[in-house]
Amino acid sequence: MKLPVVNRIEYTQYLEFFDNIYWLHTDVFKWSAEIKKQYIVDLNQMQSLLNAPLYGLVDNDKLGKFGESIGFSYLQTITGNDGNLYKIYIRSL
Repeated sequence: MKLPVVNRIEYTQYLEFFDNIYWLHTDVFKWSAEIKKQYIVDLNQMQSLLNAPLYGLVDNDKLGKFGESIGFSYLQTITGNDGNLYKIYIRSL
């Protein structure tokens, strides 16, 4: 279950707690350099309150590049239950 934790006109950040890990999900409605700065401020504040790393499940290169641009790093590749390959990214404190 995804829980919205930051809800702005430009984006919504969600957390999902699964398998003792916090997974980040994001819906982006509008993007610019200024919005990215605010997004990272919100992300840093949320993560500092959690005091835990965040994880992201990536199924395409564009999403992976987005993750890297906001501080995530590639961790490993897994095979999903559907047989497809997915990359897991982590954002450490």
